[in-house]
Amino acid sequence: MSKEIIARILENNEKFVAGYNENYFKSHSSSQQPKITLVSCCDSRVQPGIIEPDPINKVFTVETIGNQMTSAQGSVDYGVLHLHTPVLLIMGHTDCGAVKAFMKGYEKENDAIKRELDNMKPSLKAPAADADFNAELISNVRKNLDYQTGVAVDRYSKLIEEGTLTVIGSIYDFQNAFGKGYGRLLIRSINGKAGLKRENMIACGVDLKDAVD
Repeated sequence: MSKEIIARILENNEKFVAGYNENYFKSHSSSQQPKITLVSCCDSRVQPGIIEPDPINKVFTVETIGNQMTSAQGSVDYGVLHLHTPVLLIMGHTDCGAVKAFMKGYEKENDAIKRELDNMKPSLKAPAADADFNAELISNVRKNLDYQTGVAVDRYSKLIEEGTLTVIGSIYDFQNAFGKGYGRLLIRSINGKAGLKRENMIACGVDLKDAVD
């Protein structure tokens, strides 16, 4: 099985190389100029391609379980403070395994995983025994996103006030749990202002049709 996977990796790389000329690589061979710092979950179903078909030199990607700021704060700082991306997009998603693990109890996980899941304690709690697990899961995906976005807004408040950074909280819905279509990216907050409807987003200088409370 591993031989087949390695062969596929190399085959796909050959196709990638064949798809671009030398100028494409020279354009970013000595520096990077991304416009988005993306904090997303490392879930294999969640990829930068959902917001940018070719994310190379466009998206500085930071992936952690549960799309957490504190688990990789240095990496996020690098994108925001050193690469000066004008947008910090924090992207949660439906059916988040990290949130499910927190809800079910993770005492038997190894120390490294427990440390990362511990970071969710300020925003999440285990559901009641009689609670609807799926409904609680969606609620906790929201809560976790709001917490991570709040951490970012507090940390980069000066840049937000100066107008050089916009922090966006979003949920990638590949289950159509919110009824707006499979694969839709839903905006939940801009610079910490949650519950945004279309008219509110326009007032923030962003005209998007999809928002989620």
